[in-house]
Amino acid sequence: MIGFYYLAGALGAAAVILTNLLLNKKLPAKLNIALKVFSLTLAAALFFRYMLGTDSIAEIANLHPERGFATKGMVFVALLQVWFAYAAEMLCILASFFKVKTLPALIAYVALPIFVFNALMLPTHVLAITGSNAFSSFDVRALLLGLETGLGLGYALSHTIIRFDEIRLRGKEWVWFALAAVGCIFAAIPSYSFYVTLNPLQITYKPKELNFYHRLMLYPIAIIPITLYVLLKDKPLQTRRFALMYYAWLGLLNFSFFHRFADFVGTDWVTTLPLHLCNTAMYITPLCLTFNWKRFFYFTYFINVMGAFLALIMPNYSDTSVLVANNVWLFYMNHYQAFYMPLLVVGLGIFRRPRWKEFGYSMVGFVVYFLLMLIVNAWFTNYNPDVDYFFLNSDFIVDKLGNWAENTRNIVWQFEVNGLKFVFYPLYQFLFFLVYVGFMFGMWFIYELGYNVITGWQDIADRYKKIRVDKLALEAQLAGRSIEEPMNMENINKLILKNFTKRYGNSDVYAVKDANLEVCGGEIYGFLGPNGAGKSTIIKSIVGIQTITEGAIEVCGYDVATQSVMAKRQIGFVPDHYALYERLTAREYINYIADLYEVSKEDREERLNRMVERFELTTAIDNPIRTYSHGMKQKVTIMAALIHNPKVWILDEPLTGLDPNSIYQVKECMREHAQAGNIVFFSSHIIDVVERICDRIAIIRKGQIQCVRDVHQMEESGESLEQFYMSVINDTVVDPIPVEGEEHKSEPKTKRRGKRA
Repeated sequence: MIGFYYLAGALGAAAVILTNLLLNKKLPAKLNIALKVFSLTLAAALFFRYMLGTDSIAEIANLHPERGFATKGMVFVALLQVWFAYAAEMLCILASFFKVKTLPALIAYVALPIFVFNALMLPTHVLAITGSNAFSSFDVRALLLGLETGLGLGYALSHTIIRFDEIRLRGKEWVWFALAAVGCIFAAIPSYSFYVTLNPLQITYKPKELNFYHRLMLYPIAIIPITLYVLLKDKPLQTRRFALMYYAWLGLLNFSFFHRFADFVGTDWVTTLPLHLCNTAMYITPLCLTFNWKRFFYFTYFINVMGAFLALIMPNYSDTSVLVANNVWLFYMNHYQAFYMPLLVVGLGIFRRPRWKEFGYSMVGFVVYFLLMLIVNAWFTNYNPDVDYFFLNSDFIVDKLGNWAENTRNIVWQFEVNGLKFVFYPLYQFLFFLVYVGFMFGMWFIYELGYNVITGWQDIADRYKKIRVDKLALEAQLAGRSIEEPMNMENINKLILKNFTKRYGNSDVYAVKDANLEVCGGEIYGFLGPNGAGKSTIIKSIVGIQTITEGAIEVCGYDVATQSVMAKRQIGFVPDHYALYERLTAREYINYIADLYEVSKEDREERLNRMVERFELTTAIDNPIRTYSHGMKQKVTIMAALIHNPKVWILDEPLTGLDPNSIYQVKECMREHAQAGNIVFFSSHIIDVVERICDRIAIIRKGQIQCVRDVHQMEESGESLEQFYMSVINDTVVDPIPVEGEEHKSEPKTKRRGKRA
């Protein structure tokens, strides 16, 4: 009969190869459809072959040569064939539905050699699956196995020929390929492999005790998901989704070891249905990943994960177990996946982190499941007393909690329907429901805490990575000069905006668009515009509070984006809303700022004493800032901004809350600072102040610089800054963006009064 199985494989391989190669040459648009059809055909053959009976090799212990095997080596080779075949077939089943960079290489270098070997060693593979009877009489499972091998071989060979240009790997690509290959093989290991190879160990232990062997079996629930997360987190979405689907479907294949067609017939069928909570996870996760069932997924995310974790802590397979027994490994492998797979699905961004709406979906699903299990348990107990889905029908849970919990089962409600007896334990089952819901809320809290920690670590790692990249780029641009030197030595006394653009998040609206300014040393530069025009956005970007979307900003030759620290050392900033450490005294706070800028003791004392006298804070300088008025706090902010004698002094609405004398002193400080060759750049809504002290002004409207004007020339022409400003922001000026320095041609409507003071 082996020749018949070979024939099935040969026909399958020929059909796949000829069809795919012909379509690739004649109708390439139809090729992908054909590949998907053959993938699904392979999946169907695998499904029916697997579900129609158990693997014969699973009954062999310690590689013992029996059930048709002549030697231990033959048993071992057959085990590898079965194991590797599952990995190769799953790769070919999923390959047609994903565009993953490493996948063509996995098909060529992993799946194809496996199928070639299994085709050459088909008798051994048949022996491992069906036993020796398949050689003397026809066996449909052996036929399907031959067809699987042929379909897989044909698919892998034709896929490799068609995608030949994509299987070439270079440099580090080989490392990622090796990791992917090992991961694919590892995920496909049959649960009975440990029993077949390691049975002589015969290690017995009590799983209900948290002893060494029990703890040993728990470690993978942390190691496996963390490893997968680290390896996959930076990969494209298609790669992450493929990897999770690969693991999920192989997990379901392993889970089905005790849930084949034969297990659902006979007198025990009511106890073998996969209705236990963790059983449902094995089906829900791969189906949700495959069909993108987002709402259904959150049932397993909130309900199954906690159930799997509790099951791993309190396993129920037996009181005393052999460590390598099939049921032990199958239990742990299934519950590992039920526990960590939903977490990885969210952690890797396949489905979003849940909100109240998603939690509501999971609650609805849990209520439906809980009520259904109550009815099923009470109904099916009439046919088999061992029915106990979700432990609602036995004392498995309360037995671990003491007599008080056992007593909750003393309240019984029972009735008969058509001769069938229905028994419920209302108090116990109601408390069970409430406790589980409480656990669900607790799990959500733990999830959010964990995700926040991971997000924080990622943010820190991304920042360090960006810092390293920026430093290398900066060193390259400086061409050997010190990184503390300005990028542009020609602009060491200028503040420059070059096509500066700022957009918040993914918004399509620009807060500032293509802003260009150049402010020179010795200037007092006024920045005008209505609320929301973009003044504060530009100022906050100059001082480094927020990032630059496009363009560049230079402060004294230092690039704000790549030389942020050195750029900030040139700046003294007075924000529109001060933020002071109000438990400190003003002297302590200003000294703290001076320490940050490494101002010498002599310089800070001289400057501080001068400013304290100017701003009339002699009696209050050593009082806590929290006792100060609004105006006094504003003075402290101004003094702190000047303590290091910055080359660029930036003020955002600095005169708010100040008395007339203090306003005068601030203006005098601005003049003195500019006369010393420094830059004073400030925004204000007080047009008169701007007109009297500024050398030049810029007006911004709706995120765009409308014009730059020389105030001295406006004064000489008798033009009113206030009226000009109103005409610009109301869009009534004829030429809102005149060439800088060009005399404004319109006739002045009012004559300026007074002198510049």
